[in-house]
Amino acid sequence: MRKIFFCVLWLILTCTALMSSIVYAESTVRVTPNYYATDITRLAGTSEELTDEDYRLLFEQTGLGRAAVDSLADKSELLIFQKNFFAQAEHKCENIALASFEERMTNMRAKLAPLEDGDVLITYNCHFLSWRNGHAAIVTNAEKGETLEAVVVGEKTGIQSVLKWSEYPNFIILRLKDASLEERKAIAQSALENLNDLTYSLTVGFYPKKRSEISKARSTQCAHLVWLAYAEQGYEIDSRGGAIVTPDDIARSDLFETVQIFGRVANGN
Repeated sequence: MRKIFFCVLWLILTCTALMSSIVYAESTVRVTPNYYATDITRLAGTSEELTDEDYRLLFEQTGLGRAAVDSLADKSELLIFQKNFFAQAEHKCENIALASFEERMTNMRAKLAPLEDGDVLITYNCHFLSWRNGHAAIVTNAEKGETLEAVVVGEKTGIQSVLKWSEYPNFIILRLKDASLEERKAIAQSALENLNDLTYSLTVGFYPKKRSEISKARSTQCAHLVWLAYAEQGYEIDSRGGAIVTPDDIARSDLFETVQIFGRVANGN
């Protein structure tokens, strides 16, 4: 009887700990700025050249980097980005595989900055219990709004719509520094030609090895797909350099500039 009691107690404590870890993860899905919105009407209506201080203020108020601000044909859109940036979003959490979960906003969609081929998207909206493992993708056709992604175990890599990223409670859009659009397009095209329709593997990095010729890749995971596309062209975007590359490793790479950040404290790269 004593053994049964302790087994039941252990089961209750284990389930409580697991549920607590999930609840904790839910509380960290969206981090809004710890400062107030300020009036940016002047910057949203000006045709004058912006100063470094203007760009800094706009980044803090909208989450948009210099490249994104400059790409806006209508600067009044900055007010929409600001509104979204400070919005209190509601979200729902869905179980996507075993103990893995994903959140999506239910009361709004984020406005995405203009994208270019080769841009990298990172989100921390995915978590395994309380660990936010995140997700990564590469833009393969900005004009059509398409990304290449390894989504989940059991599904092969494939083309996804970038629109789903507007539902995520947090994301970062990154762009390779000091590289021409043509070079970034070539990286995206290589990814599309070599990393589409591959098996999803959680162990890639240990088995098979992390580094291989891109044309010989047979399995991948979300961050590894993005990493391999860039590594093949000589760019080491894994900031940690371990056997396993994660979305956060890519987000912290010094090789990228921040195009847009949403749902996290605006500290940039």
